[in-house]
Amino acid sequence: DPEELIINQEEFNGLEDKMSEILSDLERRVLMLYLEGRSYQEIAVDLDRHVKSIDNALQRVKRKLERYLEVRNVGY
Repeated sequence: DPEELIINQEEFNGLEDKMSEILSDLERRVLMLYLEGRSYQEIAVDLDRHVKSIDNALQRVKRKLERYLEVRNVGY
């Protein structure tokens, strides 16, 4: 359904904008690489960081996005 695709695209764009606001540069970079299918080790090498730093960044991303979605869903 084209209408649903447009609505989904708008929701995605809104989430993407919000991620730019709530995530640090490192967190955004780590998330994008992770979503591309990279392993923690590959991301660590790409970003010249320790694997633990990558794990911590992804844990922060998860918490921040969960918090944002909870607050957003309360408004509906």
